Parts: sequence; structure tokens; C-alpha cells
Amino acid sequence: IVGFADMALYDLAFPKQIRRAKVREAIAAADAVLCDANLPTAALERLVAQAAGRPVFAIAISPAKVVRLVPVLGGLSLLFMNRREATALAGADTSGAELVDALRRSGLKAGVVTAGSAPVLGFDPSGGFAIEPPAPRRIADVTGAGDALTGATVAALLRGLPLRDALREGVAAAMLAIESPEAVPS
Repeated sequence: IVGFADMALYDLAFPKQIRRAKVREAIAAADAVLCDANLPTAALERLVAQAAGRPVFAIAISPAKVVRLVPVLGGLSLLFMNRREATALAGADTSGAELVDALRRSGLKAGVVTAGSAPVLGFDPSGGFAIEPPAPRRIADVTGAGDALTGATVAALLRGLPLRDALREGVAAAMLAIESPEAVPS
């Protein structure tokens, strides 16, 4: 019997699962780690510790769950979030440079903030910027746009691109996902 929708299972099982040898070996062999705030705080703390200097990227998931990342914000290489999640993390309903400043004060070194068709905000130690996403030719389904943005951005960062250029690739991938009727666009 499996209860995937039972989030209490994550709280119970994941901190223990992350201590398993196979998980530790997989983390040790990885170039980077991508996680999300569905994991309980204890599991996130253990995951970041086991990453031992490897880049750790995270997805906020929801305004209620992003707070689970607070203890590990300083250990994240980059956090992907939408405007509502960023506001919850920052503790203030601000926008633009004020939002970025509040996120930095929370301990976050680098982040990406999306807001639908509005400009995507990015920031890292070299500064902040906004990327205006192009208008899609058609909207088939918005499901997966955030995952496409995250995946393409992380892949570009691991190829050595700076965040601004990597995020452009992520925005392009998100647009392709929005235009595709497939759950996983080819």
C-alpha cells in the first residue's frame, strides 16, 4: 500500500531514507543536487550537508512549504520560486529590488522569481536582473513550465554559464513547455 499524497510520509520516511548508503553514494557521485520543499526540514538539512560543497538547487513548491528551506538557505546555490513563494520567504509583500533585498537578508545567495507572463527576476552575488519572457505563440498547457525553466537553467549553470544566460535558456524551455500539448515536451 502506497500513499503518495500523504505528505506525512515524507516527514516520517525521508530523513531516514537520506541516511541510507545508496542515497549517500548517489549524492557523492552527482555533479549537483536538485530538491524541493516537499521534503521535511530535517531531510533538507541532511541533504545539504551530504552534498558537501556540490551545488544544491531547490524548488520552493508552495508558500506554505518554502519556509522549510529557511535553515538551509545559506547552503543553496539557487532557489526557484514564484512571486507568492518569494513573498512568503521574504516576509514582506514587495517587488523588484526590494523583494530581492529581502530574500538576500533571509540568507539566500541566489534566486529566480517567476510571476506568470511578467518578467522573471534573477539575482546572485553579481547582482540582480529581469528577463522579459517572449509571448508564446499559443498556450497549450502551462503544466510543467516551472519544471522546464528549472531543469534548463540548472543544466546551463552546470555547463558553466552565468545565471543571466542560464536563465534565458530556462525561460526558452518554459515557453516551449507552455506551447506543447505534451506533458513532457520533446
